[in-house]
Amino acid sequence: MRSRILLLILLLAALLICAFGVRVYNGHLFFFDWPDRSGWTGEGAERRYLDRHAGVVTDTMLTVGGDTYYFEADGAVHTGALTRDGFAYWFDEQTGAMRTGWVERDGRRYYYEEGSGHGVIGREVTIDGGDFLFDAEGAEFLGAIAIGGQEYFFEPLTGKLKDAEKQVDGAWWYYTADGSKFPAGWLTLPDGRTCFYDGAAGMLFGEQTIDGQPYLLDISLGRMMTGTVYYDGRVFDIGEDGVVRDAEKGTVWNGVDVSWHQGPDIDWAAVKAAGVQFALIRAGWIASEDRPVWAPDEYFAQNVHGAQAAGISVGAYIYLYNSTEEGLAEGIDAFAADAEALRVKLDLPVFLDVEDKEYFKPKSDTAGEASGVGGYAYRTALVRTCLEQLRALGYDAGFYTFANWADQEFGASALYEEGYAFWLARWYNNDSDPDPATLAWGDDKQPSVWQYRATGIVDGIAKEVDRDYLYWGRMP
Repeated sequence: MRSRILLLILLLAALLICAFGVRVYNGHLFFFDWPDRSGWTGEGAERRYLDRHAGVVTDTMLTVGGDTYYFEADGAVHTGALTRDGFAYWFDEQTGAMRTGWVERDGRRYYYEEGSGHGVIGREVTIDGGDFLFDAEGAEFLGAIAIGGQEYFFEPLTGKLKDAEKQVDGAWWYYTADGSKFPAGWLTLPDGRTCFYDGAAGMLFGEQTIDGQPYLLDISLGRMMTGTVYYDGRVFDIGEDGVVRDAEKGTVWNGVDVSWHQGPDIDWAAVKAAGVQFALIRAGWIASEDRPVWAPDEYFAQNVHGAQAAGISVGAYIYLYNSTEEGLAEGIDAFAADAEALRVKLDLPVFLDVEDKEYFKPKSDTAGEASGVGGYAYRTALVRTCLEQLRALGYDAGFYTFANWADQEFGASALYEEGYAFWLARWYNNDSDPDPATLAWGDDKQPSVWQYRATGIVDGIAKEVDRDYLYWGRMP
């Protein structure tokens, strides 16, 4: 009787195995509650997939629940890179699911095609409208490369550069509509600039002899200049073809200094037509210790490029709200980095604006006596250190201050004699433009630049603006 019962139980178990599916794996009983069900078992390194009919899935690629996995010879779920049947794949390092699209790993980007999961290797493909190149390892190629006798440049995230400028190894180049680099010669860019490219040096700037003719090219953006242009202390007379006809040495020039206060809509062509030959444009300010040290003027690059395009010589100034060596050094470095990024090149010096009473705290003590932050000697040394830093960064350097601060609160005369440009603020009559020969500052000393008025009215500038004279014989 007992043998019959045992036999009956065994037959019933066999029926259950056949009908519903039971598998033993790694010492565990795995039961399927429906004839066509398969499923996962285990965790971590022990994670396996058991098929209803085939048992543990091994050495194959299988789609489960919408995700594709690769199971190794022992049934383990593969993670990371895999090359199989000549194709590269990437499986998520956490879940093991096949990844498609962009994958970033080891600091580089890879692309795996939708659907197949095949990695793109050693070829160029179009992805979301951009053209991308992948190297022999499947990593996105970045930078310049020659292909089929043409040079191209591939940017991160956007791919092949087209209809755009790019600085490569210090030289500026233009990449055309098909992405190839313009090789050499004259080219009119989409923004209207006509520029010249040398086959080895890229875009040319400043005074150049091209095909035996003299030209003047904007020092920031390479634009071929025409008409009357004020540059490097000379007045250039240039034909409509860009050929320089004459250049005379300047003596005293008329100018303005502007900042964001004058707004974003300065008409620099009208400013030039009004007789302005130079402009000193605020780059920003170096703030106190409780704020971000460098604060750029939002219209700086726009004003520099606009003025230079009109043929006006340009310098810059930085307002100082900081009286520490560390803060000023950090701010000047940040200014130089901004100028480089914004493609700003200056014709005239960068001036340090030394006038803020809170941070330099003048008290009109006798020169050499303690006054304000660190005293006279400290402030002189502080300004000198900043001027030296500007020079080391490749700029002509100068300083701005009031007549009653010069030599009273710091050593303006000493700094001027050391070869730094001196921009003096002294408003004799704020309602008229004085004769530039009338200025004398202490013992008949003359500055490099004289800010003579704060209420100037100039065509092309909607608000009142500071007016200045520049004396070329006194520039360092």
